Amino acid sequence: MNVIVVGPAGSGKSTFVKNFSKYLKDYDVKVVNLDPASDPIYKADRDIREFVRTEEVMKRFGLGINGALLKSIELSLEHVDDLILDGDYVIYDTPGQMELFLYSKHGLAMAEKIARDWSVCVFIIDAEVASTPENFASIVAQNAVISLRLSMPTITVINKCDVVDFDLNELTSKLKYVEGVLGEIVEKLMDLIDYTTMRFRIIKISALNGMGFDNVLSALNEVFCSCGDIS
Repeated sequence: MNVIVVGPAGSGKSTFVKNFSKYLKDYDVKVVNLDPASDPIYKADRDIREFVRTEEVMKRFGLGINGALLKSIELSLEHVDDLILDGDYVIYDTPGQMELFLYSKHGLAMAEKIARDWSVCVFIIDAEVASTPENFASIVAQNAVISLRLSMPTITVINKCDVVDFDLNELTSKLKYVEGVLGEIVEKLMDLIDYTTMRFRIIKISALNGMGFDNVLSALNEVFCSCGDIS
């Protein structure tokens, strides 16, 4: 199974990849770094920075950081075949700026090449960021967009729940207190939750200490289980 890990910068993607790959020690696990701007904090079986480094792209093309990041993804596409590995679980750690992967044509082309059969996206959310109705509604919308853009099943995982008490029922109950146009927008965005796995279950984890990894593994396996949905 290919596991594509996506999420905003600071959500804990790399920490999740590092420790979840250790958790899967009884399987044949491979880890691939797709971020050309950052050295991985784990031992990668394949690293895009072996082929493309954003800091070198800045110098070579005379670009600023944002332009260099986009150019790096474009250049990375030339090496994508070298990044595709086989294993029981192959975990792909995507760039911290997830819009590079989701909204650029080169990032989407990379995802299409990597996402062969048996591919699942894991969308990592920072529990603290998601703890207000407005932020959570926007994250729900992001989740639906990810599913549409990548055209693969997407599992939503709430990270840092060892330090933040994330309560979906409490969040949704607060929606009625969001007033005005913002309240109407937030309420409509929440309708998108039906297009995410959050309607089945909320997966709370700590990427740092491994809390909730059993639930993540179960959800990954249940995505393709003929027994039904991941409820």
